[in-house]
Amino acid sequence: MKRIAIIGCGPRGLHSFECLISSLSRKRDHNIHITIYDDQRELGSGQVWKTDQAGSNWLNISDRALLNLKGRSETNYQSFKVPSFPSFIEWMEKNHDYVLSDQVDQFPPRRVMGAYLHERYTSIATTLKNQEVLEVKTENVTELSFKDPHFIITDAQNTSHQYDECLLTIGHQPTKDDDQIKSWKEHCKEGSGKLFDNPYEYEKEVLNQLTTTYSVALRGFGLAMIDLTRILTVEKGASFKKIQDSDFLKYIPSDASIKKIVPFSLNGLPVVPKPLGKEVDQFFTPNDAQISSFKSKINHALENAPTITDLNFLHNAFLDVALPIYEKHTSINNSMDSATIDIIAKKWMRDMSYKHDLILDTSLDCKQYMIATAQMAMGKTTVSLDYTIGQVWRHLQPSMYKLFSHCDLNDLIMEDIIKLDESTKRYSYGPPVESTLQLIALEDASVLDLNYVANPTIDCDVKGWQLDNDKQTQHIDVMINTVLDPPRLVDIESGLIIDLMNSDLLKPVTSDLGVSTNKDGTVQLDTKNNSIHLTMLGRNCKGSVMGVDAILECFGKRIEDWAHGITDRIA
Repeated sequence: MKRIAIIGCGPRGLHSFECLISSLSRKRDHNIHITIYDDQRELGSGQVWKTDQAGSNWLNISDRALLNLKGRSETNYQSFKVPSFPSFIEWMEKNHDYVLSDQVDQFPPRRVMGAYLHERYTSIATTLKNQEVLEVKTENVTELSFKDPHFIITDAQNTSHQYDECLLTIGHQPTKDDDQIKSWKEHCKEGSGKLFDNPYEYEKEVLNQLTTTYSVALRGFGLAMIDLTRILTVEKGASFKKIQDSDFLKYIPSDASIKKIVPFSLNGLPVVPKPLGKEVDQFFTPNDAQISSFKSKINHALENAPTITDLNFLHNAFLDVALPIYEKHTSINNSMDSATIDIIAKKWMRDMSYKHDLILDTSLDCKQYMIATAQMAMGKTTVSLDYTIGQVWRHLQPSMYKLFSHCDLNDLIMEDIIKLDESTKRYSYGPPVESTLQLIALEDASVLDLNYVANPTIDCDVKGWQLDNDKQTQHIDVMINTVLDPPRLVDIESGLIIDLMNSDLLKPVTSDLGVSTNKDGTVQLDTKNNSIHLTMLGRNCKGSVMGVDAILECFGKRIEDWAHGITDRIA
């Protein structure tokens, strides 16, 4: 019997053993046993989509895009059948009477996605457990080592087992505190103020402990900040209602909702909302010929990947798609020639602080900036060049994630591509329009204070913190960190990861990226260890792959490649 261990069973872990069973079903003669290690209460959903989180935490992918989250086909496996499971939208239609709309995209609560994932896990896991093909150990893994020819896994109960193959799909891992968080933790030990350094881990404490007497600062101005803002308001009984004859909202506080919320970040720039729905988004959607041409140009460039020394090839291929879309969208209001627009676009993509009349001015008052982007997202006003680039980038991201994963580009060029993708996420990973409208309404109600949003001076005081913007000062009782650390392997504080690095079983692509892996998920090691087939999938492989945080990538071809690789080795 060949024994396979899967450490971590969020969405990637779930789909990994779905794909493994499907791949093994094509082989007649094999004797396989799978063991899953995960200490979570509900497997399949993972931390991000756990089912007991606040209903005000929304998915950041629309229901329309989730049409691509396909279901599972029935599989004949040895002497029994593994049941099928519906796609996400089919499941929503059956369980929630869900109806897709072309006018307005919906963004369901993350806990609804969690329920889908857990139910999908249960449907396959129950069958495999009954057939004694699968065992689940609800334990945290404390040690992983290799003693030829086996992996040895030790759990928190100090129990060890041997396996022929091991997959790590461990998702978000704790990272080292930066100097600011370290100093704040020391400050709070003196009884001065409250600090929540992980917004999702302490979500229930935030909801239950904070009363209207507290003023709250949110470190970060992204999607997690929006989640926390709703927890401090909507989850405490507040609401929003549409203003008559207007696209905007009015905030209705409750007796329990927080009265003062102060967000801040290094640059003070808000995330930019996605188009309202299909009817608006169609203006930014490349046609099949444009997508095909983009892929062809990138593939042609990658034929000589080791010789590429800058991102000009990507800028050119991308703007060949994006600029005709922009020019078509703005032809009435813009008389500038294509060559000039191309120069402006490239300058902005290289440095997003670059200013031009075609680009929405980031020095605008923060509220006015959000109003402008919301109106673009609703199709109410002419779009800016940067907004168009961001939305076209969103449509081409799935193609880029495939093209640039496990390619032969120089590691530093790959790092630059990832930095460019990260810099566009303020647009491409932006929130629903309604989230932006809620922030505007909260500012109108003097609950959301945007005066300190751009890198304020922060000093600790006897009761908490003091924020200063050179013109005024705001006292803060509670600080909530909403900045989620990137998956830099060298910064991860997980004992398991540290031990694997010290044992030379993991190495980073570069100092700023994650684990170096091959197309089949095997970890790239030095020559003396290249026969060790430790495999890893997910966000901690960032650099070898792109698109590590997207739910659809948890159900993509990378997982199939891993399953086929392991099947070829052991079956």
